[in-house]
Amino acid sequence: MSTALMPAAIGQALRPVLRLLGPVLDVPATAEGRGGSPVVVCWASPAVVRRRVAASCAVYVAWDNRRGCRYVGSVCRQGPGAVGNRLAEHYAHRTAGLARRTSWCLLTVLPLSEGISLEGVRVAEGWTARLLNPADGSAHPRIDLTQTPAELVSRLVQQAQFTDTGGAVRDTA
Repeated sequence: MSTALMPAAIGQALRPVLRLLGPVLDVPATAEGRGGSPVVVCWASPAVVRRRVAASCAVYVAWDNRRGCRYVGSVCRQGPGAVGNRLAEHYAHRTAGLARRTSWCLLTVLPLSEGISLEGVRVAEGWTARLLNPADGSAHPRIDLTQTPAELVSRLVQQAQFTDTGGAVRDTA
């Protein structure tokens, strides 16, 4: 399923998320079937997700058959099958697995920029959950409402540059 086939209700719900997370999303120059969009839309099946999503760090959203947001999660692991592997873990859960397998129909995956920190991934998940208000799951990362994901990433990059230069200010111009 490509973004061209994304249900309108899901596209509309994701609009504010994409606006906020835009600076930290991995937007491919030429992504087959994605039309330059960072969003990957596919059936909520671990095998399908593993075939379609190569991101190792991402925020993902599970949608039900009425296009309601069921769950928001994130993953930051090594390897291109990270999102599919995490979905499989959700489905294997002892108590909630069956309900998830039957109610999660579509998955939208928002791949995050390469090199984003775990803190950046968690902030992106927290903001996404705040904006989409999922029906399931409540253990989302707390967010600083005064700091967007882009501001956080910018601050972390500046800190890394400061640390890389041994505390000396480096002229990057």
